[in-house]
Amino acid sequence: MTKRSLTARSYPVRVPRVPVGPLAPTVLGECSQWLSARGYSPGSAAGIVNLLERLSAWMQVVDAGVDDIDEELLGRFVATERSREVVCATVARALGTMRRFLRTGGYLGAAVVEDGRSTPAQVAVTGWSSWMRDYCGLTEKTVMANVRYAAGLLDGLQAAHGELDWIRLDASGVNAYIVERGRLYGAVTRAHIVTAVRCLLRWALSTGHLDRDLAAGILKPAGPRRSLPRGVSAEQVAGLLGACDPVTAIGARDRALVVILVRLGLRAGEAARLRLDDIDWVGGQVKVTGKGRQHALPLPVDVGQALAAWLRLRPPALDRAVFVRMKAPRQAMTTSGISGIIARLSGLAGIDPIYAHRLRHTAATDVLASGGSLAEAKELLGHVCTVTTMAYAKVDLTSLRELVVPFGQVPR
Repeated sequence: MTKRSLTARSYPVRVPRVPVGPLAPTVLGECSQWLSARGYSPGSAAGIVNLLERLSAWMQVVDAGVDDIDEELLGRFVATERSREVVCATVARALGTMRRFLRTGGYLGAAVVEDGRSTPAQVAVTGWSSWMRDYCGLTEKTVMANVRYAAGLLDGLQAAHGELDWIRLDASGVNAYIVERGRLYGAVTRAHIVTAVRCLLRWALSTGHLDRDLAAGILKPAGPRRSLPRGVSAEQVAGLLGACDPVTAIGARDRALVVILVRLGLRAGEAARLRLDDIDWVGGQVKVTGKGRQHALPLPVDVGQALAAWLRLRPPALDRAVFVRMKAPRQAMTTSGISGIIARLSGLAGIDPIYAHRLRHTAATDVLASGGSLAEAKELLGHVCTVTTMAYAKVDLTSLRELVVPFGQVPR
């Protein structure tokens, strides 16, 4: 038998080779199938299943059943694992995926906060969130963003008796909170913080928590410097395409993404929401969904060829998104993920960082440079108001030169 060195690193406590506990073998088998359906590699899936086996063995020790699984039980399990001298690496890597499986399978319910244990600030945030959904008609994403930016304002209103003392709220305190909350953010996010705080104050005024309107005293943050829309040169586009290897699946996907952004001017979110059913190959059209509306665009030959090359290599995915992740879980890419691909390609091409929206600017400027009108650029970009598209008129230097009156002449 080979003896271990005295200086060798000790291993964490291992689980039995034969799974034990209330999760074996049914729940463990369901987890393996769930991971396989989402495209996890055997190595990644083995680590997640191993963590679930450790949970099952620990549940047997503490005499817990499947019906006892909740956030409190998982918290105790994680604390036990992290208290070991050598912490198993899968605890940090696989905990989130294991929790998603338990929640998807119905073994882990959403955390429920009892009304008696809710703080006054939490009760106020719950009422404000319902008001935003029901009265203002805001989307869940906007509600969550407003709560994230403005809910901290209520923490400073906690009185000694436990209730919120709304009388202490004044314009100077609100402005101080806005300045502190937006210290680490840029101008756009600081404007969102002001909008969220104003929304909270409107709710407080409409529900009687405030007897005066404080919105007039809130300072507006300095807006970003307005500049001309910056497109991407033909050499830079060639560099982005040259960084894609069309032979591989990821290279074909990235190439199709660059082509469709440059030629059709899609937003990153519109590209992320693009579905296989949105492409009409017979009619030569693409249905684009974004900003709460839909519009159809023609499908150029080069865009169709790039999409076809990618779809031939596209792996099976969980949904019918055109652009999907190559790593598990294979599902639709996010907006930030699509913009991140363009940034990664610009780094591989050795050019300055470029993000997805600059390719949208490129599509608009190319329409004007080839003699197209603002109306055509508006239809391509899917703008509702012509005023939005008029920003691109500033970069149409050829048309602007025709409007310049020679020195010494009187304009007609």
